Amino acid sequence: MRNLITSGLKKLVKSESRYSKGDRQAVVISVATVKGGVGKTTTAVNLAAAMAANHDKRVLLIDLDAQGHCTTSLASVVDAQATEAIPVHKVLLDEEQREVLDAAVATEIEGLDITLADAELADAEGRISQKIGKELLLRDALEMTRTHYDVILIDCPPNKGNLTLNALLASDQVLIPTDLSPLSVQGADELIDTVLTVRRRLGHELEVLGVVLTRVDGRTVTINEEVRQTIDEAWGELVLEQHIGINTRLAQAQLRGEPIFEHAPESRGAKHYRKLAEETLDRLGQGRR
Repeated sequence: MRNLITSGLKKLVKSESRYSKGDRQAVVISVATVKGGVGKTTTAVNLAAAMAANHDKRVLLIDLDAQGHCTTSLASVVDAQATEAIPVHKVLLDEEQREVLDAAVATEIEGLDITLADAELADAEGRISQKIGKELLLRDALEMTRTHYDVILIDCPPNKGNLTLNALLASDQVLIPTDLSPLSVQGADELIDTVLTVRRRLGHELEVLGVVLTRVDGRTVTINEEVRQTIDEAWGELVLEQHIGINTRLAQAQLRGEPIFEHAPESRGAKHYRKLAEETLDRLGQGRR
């Protein structure tokens, strides 16, 4: 019995002293949607890169999607063979309390860290259900981590499962990408309702940072205006001014594992994401002074 108690105390002491407190206090933003294929990961990756490279922010990009597309999208600037970091699913599920810092690795972009692709997050969805305080696992694992960054962006799975719920409960804000198709718009509206439910039932003061319109086709002006009018009437000021247009350079950059600013810095996609980063930081009160 004494050995068991001693072991428990050692774990407690180790958990509390692994990292020293940083001098920052990150705003945590979930990039979330319940429909795939709307540019969710592209938005998370390029916002993170823009905030770090263009705005001198210390940024952590958490890949919470089992598909691991954040790592793929930044493959050219990430050491995918990094061995010092543990998988995110272990941060959430290990009995020993861990910090997301345990899973973070540096990129070649100054100021930007990322958690690597973790296919076992798919299995973690079910295992999380067995944990006490299952909705708060990620929030607890960010307690010390957020003192080392200015912004933490979470690329969520395209659903409302346990991982997405963990992200929402760990976040201060939610950024919702959607294209102009009816199903995507419906999905964005559904996620806004989820945010309201989290606030009402779980008492977490989560805010919608904004809805960003993606994959906007400049050739379909009339259709865009009709859909945009409907969206503006429904969501009002939640809709960000800067949209993301269709741009083949964005897909090419993703295939090459580069942020758009390195692959095609003068492209329309790069210009749109630079402006989106500026608008997002302005809404957070972290814009240029």
